[in-house]
Amino acid sequence: MIKGKWVKSPWTISIGTAILSFILTIIYDYSKNKPIADTFGKVLKFILNIIIYVLNIKLKVWWLLIALISIIYLIMRFQHGEDDRPEFYNYREDILKKWKWTWSWRWSNYENAWLITDLEAHCPNCETSLIQSSSIYGIRFDCPRCNFRANEDNCEQPYVIEAIILDNIKRKKRDKSTLNS
Repeated sequence: MIKGKWVKSPWTISIGTAILSFILTIIYDYSKNKPIADTFGKVLKFILNIIIYVLNIKLKVWWLLIALISIIYLIMRFQHGEDDRPEFYNYREDILKKWKWTWSWRWSNYENAWLITDLEAHCPNCETSLIQSSSIYGIRFDCPRCNFRANEDNCEQPYVIEAIILDNIKRKKRDKSTLNS
C-alpha cells in the first residue's frame, strides 16, 4: 500500500491521470500498429494550435486597461502588509488582574474592526496556558503542569480582560494625543 500525503494531492492525481492516459494511448496505438510518435505528435500539434489561437486573439486596449486596473485593485485590497496594521497590533500580552494574558488580533470585515482572538490566561506559578472550563458553578482555570486551580472567586472572566485590553489601548491613544497637543 502506498502511503503519504503526496499520493492524495490534487496535483499528483491530475498529473498521474494525464500520464496514465498518455501511456494507455501509446499502448492502444502500438496495438493498432500505429507509430508511437504519431500520438505524441498529435498532442504537441494540439498544444501548439491552442498557443497560436491565444496569441492571435484581437484584444481591445480598454480590455487590457480594465484587466490591469482590476488586478491592481485586487492586489491592493488583499495585501495585508505590516504598514496596514495599527500601532496596538504588537500589544499581545500583559499582566492583568495578577495573571499573564496573551492574545492575537484579527481584522473582521464584517465588524470593520480589529478583534481580540485566542485570549489565554497563563498560570501565575509556571506561566503555562491555563485550561478554561465552565460549569453551573461558574468559570474555572486549571494548570496542566503544576495543578494550579482558580475558581470563580479568584479569577476574572475573559470578557472582562478583553474590556481592560481595549481600555488600555484607548488610554494609550488618549495619552499620546495629549502629548502631541
